[in-house]
Amino acid sequence: MKNKGLDYPYKKARSIFSISMVLITIAVSVSCSSDDDDLTISLDGPVLSVSDFTGNWTATSAIFESIDVPGNRLDIIEEGGSATLTVQANGRFAITINTPGLGSETFSGELGFNGEEYGDRLIVVFDGDARDDYELFNIGFENNVLFLSGITTFDFTGNGTEESAVIDLGMVRS
Repeated sequence: MKNKGLDYPYKKARSIFSISMVLITIAVSVSCSSDDDDLTISLDGPVLSVSDFTGNWTATSAIFESIDVPGNRLDIIEEGGSATLTVQANGRFAITINTPGLGSETFSGELGFNGEEYGDRLIVVFDGDARDDYELFNIGFENNVLFLSGITTFDFTGNGTEESAVIDLGMVRS
């Protein structure tokens, strides 16, 4: 017959040790996993591929509408400005927006698709931003016109304050 008094502390210690090991394993797996650090950007989407719109583009329409200030709208082309986009075969891009009275700014980064997660929307990661700080844009390509629209930020006044805005671009090859 076993002595229950001597056996109990060892069973309790083994039980605590087992539970501790399970908790440590769970903590390590949670801390090592990340949803956005592993963002996969592919050159091929479910409808379009980057190769479909690789090249130089000039905007025929470039409209920004503020989300923060209803009615605040700027049509850059109508105001005499311009917007150009260059897309490389590897997914690198540069867009230059010249806003009358506010000057010209160039933004660059990486673009592509992740059909599993975002369908046919374009993923854009701007240089200098963390990989998990991306923007999604609707994209269309019809009759040699490239359409991009989505939510971004824009400085409507040139004072350095970005506002949430909807962008709507129509572009032709240049």
